[in-house]
Amino acid sequence: MGIRTVMVTGDNPITAAAIAAEAGVDDFVAEARPEEKLELIRRAQAQGQLVAMTGDGTNDAPTLAEADVGLAMHSGTIAAKEAANLIDLDSDPTKLLYVVEIGKQMLTTRGALTTILYCQ
Repeated sequence: MGIRTVMVTGDNPITAAAIAAEAGVDDFVAEARPEEKLELIRRAQAQGQLVAMTGDGTNDAPTLAEADVGLAMHSGTIAAKEAANLIDLDSDPTKLLYVVEIGKQMLTTRGALTTILYCQ
């Protein structure tokens, strides 16, 4: 899908490496504080990248709000759910891939409808 996945966590590097390997993410950042998570998102956006994020904790709320697409887990904190654009009722972080896929389809459909409307 052309998505680069980066797990950004407050966990220690050993735990983060094990989880990242099991999850199959492209990269990970361990021992990240909320300010560092926010800086990573802003840096990626400044480079023209579209950033989507999943999160469940109060510490994730600022980055969920800053991301282009924020997906909070239903099992997460109220702060995370209020900051996000979407809430995953199944609390399955892999749903973000589905959200991206549907979003791309919607953009294509909207483009097709816009073209049809302008042609008439």
